[in-house]
Amino acid sequence: MHLDGLYRSGGTEVKDYQTAADNLIAEMDRYGVAKSLIMPPPQNPGQRGAYDYQNLLDATRRYPDRLLLVAGGGTLNPLIHGTEASAVTPELQSQFEEKAGELISAGAAAFGEMTALHLCMSKTHHYVQASPDHPLFLLLADLAARHNAPIDMHMEAVSKDMPVPPGLAQSCSANPAIIPATIPAFERLLAHNRKARIVWQHIGWDNTGHMTVDLLRRLLETHPNLYLALRVEEREVMVGGDGPMPNRIVDEGWKIRPEWVELISDFPDRFMIGGDEFVGIPGQTPRRPQSFAETWPILNQLPPDLARKVGYDNAARVYNLD
Repeated sequence: MHLDGLYRSGGTEVKDYQTAADNLIAEMDRYGVAKSLIMPPPQNPGQRGAYDYQNLLDATRRYPDRLLLVAGGGTLNPLIHGTEASAVTPELQSQFEEKAGELISAGAAAFGEMTALHLCMSKTHHYVQASPDHPLFLLLADLAARHNAPIDMHMEAVSKDMPVPPGLAQSCSANPAIIPATIPAFERLLAHNRKARIVWQHIGWDNTGHMTVDLLRRLLETHPNLYLALRVEEREVMVGGDGPMPNRIVDEGWKIRPEWVELISDFPDRFMIGGDEFVGIPGQTPRRPQSFAETWPILNQLPPDLARKVGYDNAARVYNLD
């Protein structure tokens, strides 16, 4: 989850992440959520309005039993995306390792939100891409294993290079004509260090048509250190109106599709509930696309023992929450 605590009032920039945190706690209470991981979104080098974990520390200190810190989207992610793979030097690796250690010392339970491929959805959105086997991603896997802290990864599923869907091309000119493949390099990242737990976020929505149940099943069978965090977004169609969203976890009636229930049941220790919501301040920050209210109710559609694992036990184990 993200806190949207930055807005302008009378021409003055206001930072109020505390009120955003209060609103998140109220939302958690509404849905019976015990704990949430809060994190900065993945950011570009020099991105306008960028922020990192320091803005979230007061919130985690105020609600130490409810909100846990994930960090790196505003520090490690820009280092990766601002450096060509061929330009990574021992000095940069040392700098990266030092910054990662600072995040752990600040109380981070995981590294994130990291991204390998973040598509641009609108004129004010961002396109960000770096191969999942970038040398700094591989180093991060080693650091995640060393610190016993998982990596939260935002990444579109692209099995092979593909033309950008027309709706995405129309919605944002920052998207390239050809979207590069992510899955082969992602598998190399997963195989690099099996002790590094990698949580692939936002599973259950699809902007490329490649995030199939068959693909996810193969990845789970092949890579024991891969975990999947589920997300249901309110949007039911492709960006730009290209048609219904493919491979969506729920059908038109918001029921989990049988093939998804089967997949979750076959890998009961590898799924958890996620979200991609920016919780802000009513009347001050803009309403962003929702996922919290749409995602949590799917637990009620799972058998109780499975719902317990997906809703709490797996995340508690992977993120060392207990």
